[in-house]
Amino acid sequence: MPEQTAVDRTFAEAQAGRTAPADGRDLLRVQTVAVLVLLALAVMYTLHFTREVLLPVFLAFLLSLLLRGPVKALRRLHLPEPLGAALVTLALLAAAGGLAYVLSEPATAWVRRLPVILSEVREKFGDIQAQIEQARLATERLQQMTGAGDAPPEVVVRGPSLAAEILSQTQIVMAQAAVTLALTFFFLAFGRHTLESVLRSLPHVRDRLHLVDIVNTVQINISAYLMTITLINSALAFVTATLLWALGMPNPVLFGGIAGLLNFIPYIGSACTTIILAIVALLSFDTWWAVLLPPACFIMLTALEGNFVTPTIVGRRLTLNPIFVFATVLFWGWLWGMPGALLAVPILAVFKILCDATPPLRTLGALIGG
Repeated sequence: MPEQTAVDRTFAEAQAGRTAPADGRDLLRVQTVAVLVLLALAVMYTLHFTREVLLPVFLAFLLSLLLRGPVKALRRLHLPEPLGAALVTLALLAAAGGLAYVLSEPATAWVRRLPVILSEVREKFGDIQAQIEQARLATERLQQMTGAGDAPPEVVVRGPSLAAEILSQTQIVMAQAAVTLALTFFFLAFGRHTLESVLRSLPHVRDRLHLVDIVNTVQINISAYLMTITLINSALAFVTATLLWALGMPNPVLFGGIAGLLNFIPYIGSACTTIILAIVALLSFDTWWAVLLPPACFIMLTALEGNFVTPTIVGRRLTLNPIFVFATVLFWGWLWGMPGALLAVPILAVFKILCDATPPLRTLGALIGG
């Protein structure tokens, strides 16, 4: 019996020695996952908390990639890079200023008309509103009959109107635009010198060549993608404005510009534009066929663009998984609002191109590309 006990004790010790490292590895995995989750939450909080600072930086970085080609062309003409960057930035400022001048007056008029527009929409749907009001009155009578009408009076705190809220954001937008423009100039003027400083700090020639190859690949692909998407959305804005003008819609240039801008947001942007066009048509025309024609034509136009034009042109260089696209739009829209939703797909495209150019991340890049 004592021998059996000793054998059992030896077997138990061996089992304990075998399972202890496994338990330690499991604990290490749990700790690693917990640290990664906490790190992700900290990064999201930082991105949300510093959005006023990071948003101009992200936008300026994308604009610098978009405008890198003209600066390189001016450098080939023996123009100093800071001077070429200044000329390109001034051209961007002139284009943005001209567009803002053309669109600011009709946009301001529509914002100021918002209370009147809401009143007109209520009148258009007067029958539906009357039925809702009757249902509300019936509910109140039922509450009074059951004794639920003795509740304390409800206090309603009215905030600023939508028009006042939109107009109050103008100064913030202008300040962020100025910061974005300045950062774009610095990225264009001194980005190459910064890269050269980084290359000089690397000890091995192989590492320098590898970094140069990655940077060149990323710059070429991202610049081509951003330029292509910008041209497609600009063409969509022009065609939409022409179509709305032909249909007799008010301010076709304004709503064409809105259509082109919101088209940077896949799926959600075209849906928002369709709703806007439907409301404007409802306020502008008396017959239902005239009301339905502008949004219906725009839906057909975006279907043509989304299913044929963009896949044919952009698909040769870059494809993105629709699941990742939609999730990215939701994430950045939740994090930074409308500006985040506008930048979501370019940010995803930049990340995908970076993954494709970095061997350890190519599997993730293939997953994002679908």
